Amino acid sequence: MKIKKGDTVKMLYGKDRGRQGAVVAVDTKKGRVVVEGLNMYKKHIKGDGRTRVSEIINISKSVPVSKVMLVCPECGKATRVGYKGEGDKKVRICKKCGKAVELKEEKKEEKKETKKEDDKKKSTSKSKSKKSKK
Repeated sequence: MKIKKGDTVKMLYGKDRGRQGAVVAVDTKKGRVVVEGLNMYKKHIKGDGRTRVSEIINISKSVPVSKVMLVCPECGKATRVGYKGEGDKKVRICKKCGKAVELKEEKKEEKKETKKEDDKKKSTSKSKSKKSKK
């Protein structure tokens, strides 16, 4: 499936046509996604008189993945998704601007890895400088 959890998507059909939201859950077997704030329905819950209170809650129902389109974080347009092999990794590509589509979580992980590498370099340079002073 070309759409993953955390992606921003645009609704193509239905009552929320044209609106955007983040993907909360993906069901690959059924080919459906749950989008935050879109395809909302009201559910009536009956109370039991003791602990649970009767109420009406709003829930997001799943949508077929064919009814949504990925929004590129670089160009901000709804686009189709392509794949490109970079070494051993398979990277998703925006068909409109040609840039790689990354999730926010992936970007955070890359920043953490670079910080760890920088810390290692600093610690090794400090230990070398201490040895040279002696």
